[in-house]
Order: sequence, then structure tokens, then C-alpha cells
Amino acid sequence: MLNFRHSVVFRLVLSYGVLVLLTVGIASVVFYVNTSGLLLRNVDRQLGAESRRLAELHKEQGLLALQKEIGALLSDDENIETEEFLLLDANGVKLAGNLSSWPVFDTSDDGIIDERSVTRLNKPSHSRLLPRRLDDGTVLVVGRDMRDLNELARVIRTALAIGISTAFVLALIGAAIFRWNLEHQLGVIHRTTREIGAGNLRKRIAVGRGHDEFARIGRDVNRMLDDIERLMHTARTVSNAIAHDLRTPLGRVRGALENALHFKVPEQQLRETAHSAIAEIDGVVDLFDKLLQISEAEAGVRRQSFSDFPLAKVGADIVELYAAAAEAADMTLEFNADAAPLIHGDRDLIANLLANLLDNAIKYAGPNTRIVVRVSTHGEHARIVVQDNGKGMRADKLERAIERFYRGDTGRSLPGNGLGLAIVAALVSLHEGTLRLEDAQPGLRVVIDLPLASASMPA
Repeated sequence: MLNFRHSVVFRLVLSYGVLVLLTVGIASVVFYVNTSGLLLRNVDRQLGAESRRLAELHKEQGLLALQKEIGALLSDDENIETEEFLLLDANGVKLAGNLSSWPVFDTSDDGIIDERSVTRLNKPSHSRLLPRRLDDGTVLVVGRDMRDLNELARVIRTALAIGISTAFVLALIGAAIFRWNLEHQLGVIHRTTREIGAGNLRKRIAVGRGHDEFARIGRDVNRMLDDIERLMHTARTVSNAIAHDLRTPLGRVRGALENALHFKVPEQQLRETAHSAIAEIDGVVDLFDKLLQISEAEAGVRRQSFSDFPLAKVGADIVELYAAAAEAADMTLEFNADAAPLIHGDRDLIANLLANLLDNAIKYAGPNTRIVVRVSTHGEHARIVVQDNGKGMRADKLERAIERFYRGDTGRSLPGNGLGLAIVAALVSLHEGTLRLEDAQPGLRVVIDLPLASASMPA
């Protein structure tokens, strides 16, 4: 059973509903208060204006003129349902007006009397009254029957109550739709992740062409799943390659040692067997050394040894070192430096990077080919280009060439274990550079861009 206290969807829906109701409630209260206040202010202004006019008339023309004016106002057929007038002498005796009973008036402050019960034309009335004491002691009362305005206020209250109730129902419906939509979207992600957890790594979240937050999350999760699937495929490939590259030399070592134990062989042959076994074991050790280099490069272990050094000098030294090997393989090895860029990195690792590239070129380009190593400056980067005009590599293999243990010769007829370009890629990443493999038509072109010393050093 769903625990609503721990449900994000429930909390969001509850917050949404409460916010809608609070908004509607506050808006309704503000509307009602402002509307009723406006009506009362209009009534008070009218009462005040009429009271001042009649008081001025009394001051200028006397009590008789005031009595006549009140009589005229009550007989002019205007506002006959709401107007109220009362004129009392100093002793409280009625002189004029349409009120037959009234409360005791306190005229000390001449303020508005709100909602008092009076009798008007022999009918009870709830009125708003403004009493005023005149100079001769008489009391003038101007009032208004409030039944129509009270009815209007009641209608407004009823309308607001209906509006709030409707808003409450709509908020419930909106909250239900909101909850369903959220749970539907989250349910899709939840079911997909459950299937993936059960082993179906090809399952993906269906996002369609949407651009909302859930679609973006779905695409991010799908990209993550693609990376996980790729990494697991790589791990399986690496495991198979390691098993193959270890089983073959270890099998040869075991066979040689077993022959040496079971058969009487000359001492010279025993020595040759021992040397062969040592060579095979050295190959296994070299395999693990290369894997360790890749792991260290990816973990950034060697960054503490970085320093500024000239790239062209390292390139020239490595080319000179491999010149004899290229000549022995009937290849031409050239070095060109269009500039003398200074980079920030590990000199030995960059030398190892170039050595792996030249080793691959000499191994795979084929005889009677030309290998060119070029160092130049390209914008804020130092560029290394290693290019040959040999057999090259198909376009579909270029993308996979930097994978660990990937080899273009599926038959593994050539020596090596497919880690050379993987080491290069890891070292380039360690130095925050970029690596591209291109078809040189003919041959292969490897392009590496490394940040210059000034660009790679922190400001």
C-alpha cells in the first residue's frame, strides 16, 4: 500500500490543490471587501454631501426653509425606497421626516451610525444614519435604507461561495489529472528500470518527440543506458581478449615445460625452452603493464608530474629511435616540425604515445611505405600528425580502433594485443587533448591536438 507521507507525487498534488484554493480564497476575500467597502463609501459620501447641503440651507434660510426642503425631498418620487430624513427640535420632538421611530442619537462626534434599526413609513428598516446637531439645537438626521445593498452583498457572497466551491472541485479534478500524469510518466521510467534490472539491457524509455522535463530525463537515462551497455560490451570483449591473449602464451609455456619434464632433451634445448618460456611470460607481463598504463592514464595518476617541455624535441627523439626499425621494415620515416610548441604534460608519457603510434605504423602499414611525423601549432593547440601511405583501415574500423584489444586483423596473425591505440587515446585524454583517426587515402592519418602550455596552465 502506498505511503502518502513518502510520496512525492502526493505532496506535489496536495501543494498544488492548497495553492489553488488559497489563491481563489484570497482573491474572493479581496474582491468582497473592496466591493462592499466601495458601496459603503459611496453611501457615506452621499449622506455627508446631503447633510452638509441641508445644514447650509438651515444656516442661510432658517428652520422653516429646512422643513420645506425635507418635505420636498420626500415627495419628489426619487429614491423613495431608500431615502430617510428626520428633523428633531432641541427637546427631541419630530419636526419633519419619514421616520416614525429611531434610536437615541449621540451628536457629539457627528459620525456615521452603522446599521441601526428604525421604523420608516411604519415598516422596520436597517439603515445607515448620519446625525448632525445644528446651531439652534435641532438635530438633522440623513439616512439610507440598506436592504438593497445588503441583498447585493448577499448575492456577492453567494456567488463567491459558488465560485470557491467550483474552484475546489476543479482543483480536485486538476490535482487528479496532475497526479495521474506524474504517476504515468514516473511509472514508465520505473517499469523500464525494473526490466533493465532484470537483465534486459536493450530496454529503453519511450520518450517520443516530447521536450518536457520527463522527456529530457528519459533521454538522459537512455544515453546512460547506452553507455552502460557499451561499457559492458567492452568489458566482455576485454575479458575475452585477455583470456585469449593469456591462454595462448601460457599454454605454450606449459607445453614446453611439460615436454622438458617428460622427455630427455639436450641441455641446449632446455635452455632454448627456458628462454622461450621467459619470452612468453615477458609478453604477458607487457600486456598487464599496458593495461596498467591505460588505468593510470584514465585515473589521472600521473598529472602531478606534468611540466612544460618542447614537443618537437620529444618527437625528433622518438623518430630517431625508430628510424632503424623502419629501415629494417623497408619503410621511410620522416619528421617535420613547422613550429616549436611548448606543452604542459608528462614528457615520458608523450614519448610513449608517439612510440605506440610509430610501432603501429611500422607493424601495419606494410613494406615500401612512407611514414611522416609532423609537429605544428594549430590555434591554441600543439598538433601531432602521424601519417602513412600504407594499407590503411576501413571507415567502419576507424571508430573502434581505440577500443582495448581491438585489432584490424581478426585472425591475429600479426604480433600485438590491440592496446597500442587504446593507450594513445588514454594518454591524450589525460593531457586534455583530442584524437582523430582519418582515412589518408591511401593509408592512415592520426591527428592529436594537445593544449599549449599557456592554455593548459591555470590562470
